[in-house]
Amino acid sequence: MAEDWAKDVRKYAPVADADIIAGLVRYCGIALRNRDSALVSFSDKTETDRVKANFLKKKLGLTDGDDVLDAAIAKVGEQMKADRTKNRVTVYYLLADAFGRLEDFRPKTKAKTKSAAPVAEPEVVAAKAKTAAKPKATKAKTAAAAAAPEPVMAVAKPAAPAAPAKRVKTPGLFWPLTAALVAFGGVAALIIAGSK
Repeated sequence: MAEDWAKDVRKYAPVADADIIAGLVRYCGIALRNRDSALVSFSDKTETDRVKANFLKKKLGLTDGDDVLDAAIAKVGEQMKADRTKNRVTVYYLLADAFGRLEDFRPKTKAKTKSAAPVAEPEVVAAKAKTAAKPKATKAKTAAAAAAPEPVMAVAKPAAPAAPAKRVKTPGLFWPLTAALVAFGGVAALIIAGSK
């Protein structure tokens, strides 16, 4: 089932982080391939209990009482009631957001570089405009920087070639096999001679 999960999430959370949405999609996995399992039915008690047990308690590790978790699920259901299809990714995003656990779904490699909550698009544009409007360095600072000597990098000397490995002669299998055959032949001759 091909679906634009980010588009659906952003109907309810306009500044939703794409990395976190992707993390939720990875978490949901094969459940999103089937239309029935990709949706959450808030009118089905079994389904909401499954969301509570598997997502809120097991995945997020929440220890709040069932009444608190049920209230959060009901609130998301109320928030999405106008939408005929309640996508699982969107439901999970809103629940994780309600409990402040969205960062659990950010890929680990990006979690270290991400410092703050996602910035709305107009704020990003405004921040870039402020940065561009800052005055450039003064001529004195520029001249001082130009006068400073450039750091010199040391050049590593090439390593001396390694001495060729000394060949060690190992005894072949010829002599041990020959000795074993002679011994076996001798034993066999004695057995034959003794049986006559």
